[in-house]
This record gives sequence, structure tokens and C-alpha cells, in this order.
Amino acid sequence: MYAISGQLFFGTMTHFVEQFDVPNDLGQIVIDFSRSHVWDMSAVTAISKVVAKYRDADKFVLITGLNEESKQLVDRLGITVPAGH
Repeated sequence: MYAISGQLFFGTMTHFVEQFDVPNDLGQIVIDFSRSHVWDMSAVTAISKVVAKYRDADKFVLITGLNEESKQLVDRLGITVPAGH
């Protein structure tokens, strides 16, 4: 489980993506955004990039805890995340 905290926007995306250990993580990963806020398209793109890396490694990712505004942005920009967000 990864618990994300703080603001996610274009200036934080490189650091965000680097936090994940795809090769060594188990087959199911939870990314909890309940202490975070997603502000822009670059943040959504970074989340999508992380999800894609896990899917490419045949691992399941569950996105949880998005606040309503972040969820709307993620949904509007078309990131594909499993149910539970």
C-alpha cells in the first residue's frame, strides 16, 4: 500500500512516479490518495503512467481515497483506474 500525501501537480510528478517499486511490489497494489489532492493534467498523467507500469508487470492497482474534485478531474481526463476510487 502506498499512502500519498500532499498536493499533486506538474511540479511534483517526477518525485511521485519515482516512489513506486514496480518490480519488487506484490501482485496487488493500493494507492491511497485520501491525504492528497490531484490538481492538473500532468498529475493525472503521472498516475496513469504508474498504473500502466503495474499493469505491464501483470499487477493489479487499486486507486482509493480520491476526494470528489480529484476524482472528477481523473474521470474527466480519461485515466483508467479500477473501481474503488
